[in-house]
Amino acid sequence: MQVYMYCLLKVLKQCQALREALLASGKEVLWHGRSKKEPASYCNICEVEVFNLLFVTNESNSKKTYEIHCHDCAQKSSRNLENFVVLEQYKMEDLIQIYDQFTLVPSLSSSSS
Repeated sequence: MQVYMYCLLKVLKQCQALREALLASGKEVLWHGRSKKEPASYCNICEVEVFNLLFVTNESNSKKTYEIHCHDCAQKSSRNLENFVVLEQYKMEDLIQIYDQFTLVPSLSSSSS
């Protein structure tokens, strides 16, 4: 249980620290939200899963395609992120509430042995 809690806490802290750093540097973070059935987002370059803060660039106006990047790949492309819009999928308050209410439920397979 402690491993799961530590992992969740680490992700939560990373999201908060990155959000605060972006705002402190003058980068606007725009609310985007996320629907329940929306698939996970992945970086267009390194293919890592991108959680909560999406770095999006409009690469092709004619096709209306928007490429998602992780923070690392976005910074490699544009050090000050000038070509990127940052979209937030979850409110920090909601993520904190989920963390605070998290409980691990044992799986059926582990309880039957």
